[in-house]
Amino acid sequence: MSISKWFGAVTVLLLVAAIGSYVAARSALEPFDDDARALAPGEFVLLTDGKVHYAWHPARGDGAAPQVTVLVHGFSTPSYVWAGLLAPLAEANHRVLVYDNFGRGFSDRPHVDNNANLFDRQLLELLESQNINEPVNVVGYSMGGAIATYFTARHPEKVRRLGLIAPAGFPVNSGAVEPWLSAPILGDWLMAVLGRGILLEIMSTSENQGRAVPDIAKKYEVQMRFEGYLRSLLSTMRNFPMGGMEEEYQRVGEAKVPVLAIWGDGDAVVPPTNADLIAEVTPQAKFVSIEGGTHAITYSEPEQVSAALVDFFGTPFAHAQFPASQ
Repeated sequence: MSISKWFGAVTVLLLVAAIGSYVAARSALEPFDDDARALAPGEFVLLTDGKVHYAWHPARGDGAAPQVTVLVHGFSTPSYVWAGLLAPLAEANHRVLVYDNFGRGFSDRPHVDNNANLFDRQLLELLESQNINEPVNVVGYSMGGAIATYFTARHPEKVRRLGLIAPAGFPVNSGAVEPWLSAPILGDWLMAVLGRGILLEIMSTSENQGRAVPDIAKKYEVQMRFEGYLRSLLSTMRNFPMGGMEEEYQRVGEAKVPVLAIWGDGDAVVPPTNADLIAEVTPQAKFVSIEGGTHAITYSEPEQVSAALVDFFGTPFAHAQFPASQ
């Protein structure tokens, strides 16, 4: 056999193997349907882009009217990351709403671009569905910080205060694999075939452990059983401005919405130096640094994070008058 024919045969075999592994990985996924939703601990509401999994945690305050506080999780870990903050916020008289972003946890995985508009629309419609008309506190973690900032920039009249925990929106450390995942075809294959293993390995590292969610890798794996999760993450990588939201932060600054940003000084995912970039365009922002904290401070250092948020939300201020929503 000539070299050219041998090379051609090997190429065909590799192509067949690649297609076979892709098909096998996709076929191993379970459908995301009512049986899957039955595993969820919360409730569901049908919005424009699909059903959203959410849960309310009632305030346990002193009888005064509670503040409504909405928690927006990050890129890949759904709403259980907030477990360590729920009791402290409730005891400080906060009525807390948590939910899963589209594509994550037990919310639907719509076949649409996972861009900023999708997550903004989801939060806006969720609040409307719950008859929440007054300004609320919005807290965003990692990518959720970028979503919360985008939401605040577009609807400042709906946000009382903005809490950010290691927020995306300025340059982040996306890792060496991300450029490959962004490539057409190759990225789809990599995510479908290797994504599960890569993500579980990352979630199992010591930097991603926290006492508030001690079984986080096991809980994380549940959402991977169902069709659409990995596809949604890939769509987010390709369509969400994870590191390009300076304009939105600036608009929040111009709207004068009170902002608190909390970082672990050992965060290797969203650099703590991004606080300086936020300060430049959002001058009213206050900052809290947690010594020795990693990117997982939401559930690894819940006492410090919740204390900072409770203090921030409880400080009196005169709420500014904002223009109509855009």
